[in-house]
Amino acid sequence: MEIIFDIKGSTGIIILNRPRALNALNLSMAEQLTKKLKEWEKDNKIKRVLLRGEGNHFCAGGDVKSVHLSGKHSKLKRDFFSKEYALNLQIKKFPKPYLSIWKGVVMGGGVGLSIYGDYRVATEMTKFAMPETSIGFFPDVGGSFFLSKLQNNIGKYIGLTSEVINSRDLLNFGLATHYCPENKLDDFIDNYISDGVVGNYKTSISSLFSDEKLDFINKNFSGNIHEIFNNIVFSKDPYSILNKLKNKCPMSLAVTAILIENSKNKTLQECLESEYSLSQKMTARRDFGEGIEAVLIKKHHNPQWEPMTIKEIDKNELENLFISNIDNELVL
Repeated sequence: MEIIFDIKGSTGIIILNRPRALNALNLSMAEQLTKKLKEWEKDNKIKRVLLRGEGNHFCAGGDVKSVHLSGKHSKLKRDFFSKEYALNLQIKKFPKPYLSIWKGVVMGGGVGLSIYGDYRVATEMTKFAMPETSIGFFPDVGGSFFLSKLQNNIGKYIGLTSEVINSRDLLNFGLATHYCPENKLDDFIDNYISDGVVGNYKTSISSLFSDEKLDFINKNFSGNIHEIFNNIVFSKDPYSILNKLKNKCPMSLAVTAILIENSKNKTLQECLESEYSLSQKMTARRDFGEGIEAVLIKKHHNPQWEPMTIKEIDKNELENLFISNIDNELVL
């Protein structure tokens, strides 16, 4: 089974069970989880929910490899993103305590399964990222919502660079709510299952973001992607941020900067509806397939983007990506 449901006492337990795929979420898993949460919401015997991944990782994201292989305009592309985004909103509205164990890799779609719950528990091994600009896509699953709400442009930085964030910084940014070392996780989970207690430990892990770096990000990550690049170059880039951006998809960078900038005052539902429309257009572009092949299938990590640089981006194409001219199939 790719997703396992269990009940212990009054706790509903969800285990993402695709460890060889780092527990990547596929359509079937999303459908099963949607159904189970609806069932547990109405079940008075269920007082709380626990979500974790089988093995050493939580969830590496949505199964975008299968989405790509299904074809340019496949039904799977419509169904998967529609179901996934609807599930994200369902989790946000779920009325009972919902706790996720952020063990190991927590990326993309895995973030969407957990960020809207009440508790996100990081460990010393947590590796959080929104890596979509590396595959010709954009930070979705409500990324435009939660990244745009972070202070000092740090959300835009995370979305554009795909930088991996550790547990100390996840706590500092308010993305994680609690910390637990891995050798204490069994006790932590047992206490939550038995009586709903959410323990919390102090972490000795150091931040990777100095005050000076945070100030640099705040000053230089305002505006569109052209303004951001110009700002970084003018500031002589003491943190080698341009190196983090140089292999990302130029159109993805442009889309991400606009999306996050324009979502600061939007609700989650509004963000997800916009992202759904955008997802159908971005997955139809050549860059999406190129990115999936380069990063997830052939793994040569040398994608040939079209266009190759942000200077070559067609302004009309960029603007058209944000015009919703498809039927909104996102049923929330």
